[in-house]
Amino acid sequence: MLAIDPASFRKHFVTFILIVINLSIPVFVLLQRNSVELTDRAYIWVGWISVVFLNVVFLTAMHMRTRRTVQMVSRRSILIACVLTILSGLITTVSISATPKDNYLQLALSPMPLSKIQPERKRLIVELLRRDAANSAENNRIAKTIKPISPPLYSINSFASKAAMESTSSQLKTDYEIDCAYSTAKHQAAFDFHNKMLKVDPEYLREFETKMHDDDVLEATIETAEEKWVTSALNLYDYAVVNASNISVNDGGHLVIADNGVRQSLLDQINASTALQQTMVDARAKAVNKQHSLQDALGVKHSD
Repeated sequence: MLAIDPASFRKHFVTFILIVINLSIPVFVLLQRNSVELTDRAYIWVGWISVVFLNVVFLTAMHMRTRRTVQMVSRRSILIACVLTILSGLITTVSISATPKDNYLQLALSPMPLSKIQPERKRLIVELLRRDAANSAENNRIAKTIKPISPPLYSINSFASKAAMESTSSQLKTDYEIDCAYSTAKHQAAFDFHNKMLKVDPEYLREFETKMHDDDVLEATIETAEEKWVTSALNLYDYAVVNASNISVNDGGHLVIADNGVRQSLLDQINASTALQQTMVDARAKAVNKQHSLQDALGVKHSD
């Protein structure tokens, strides 16, 4: 039977414990990434600080034991602890840098129930993303069922008769109501998110809304531009309906307006309304381009 050298056993025991301590830190930090909200830089610092602290505590405890029994902390042990500390810190740093952290978009697109998403701050953000996605999908579904306005807005045929004017106006109003319903749903989702997050993490809510400020301003600009345009177009056709007896289309397909005052007023309103329409189109194009840039950065297919 082989005899066990006590001194050798103690050295190997200390080395074994040091290995366990140092290699467990990267595992622990990576497991905590998905349950505690910290930045990747913060997690790297947690890894380094934790491994240094635990090594110091362990070696100090072994050194204190020396006074009562035998020496268990040698220069060799300290050297091994230093090497393992550096190795553990590097493993933590590389692992976090090379492994993408679970992001809100991935969670929002996943089938994971909201009840299983923690912490609550992350759950609320995922809930907002899912509600926005659902609202957008519903709006797109409805939009696909809507036929283009016929006769087209501002076209000669749309002024050909009182019935054509009223029909054009009615179709535009219906389309606008759908847009308003979509905007209302988005605002309600944002309002609910604000109230819930205010109770959970007010500081994060302020940061979140600060980051979203430019997008919110752009969205408000689009909504205001659309409202002004639709109002101008509806007023235009209301005016045309009131003066329908002075408006007709001749055999050559040209608009004929007997009253010069009505003709000039109608022309001015058409020019003003089409200008407002272009303002809205430009604002929407800016928003779409911004959305595409974000989707390209995330590697997501364009959703328009």
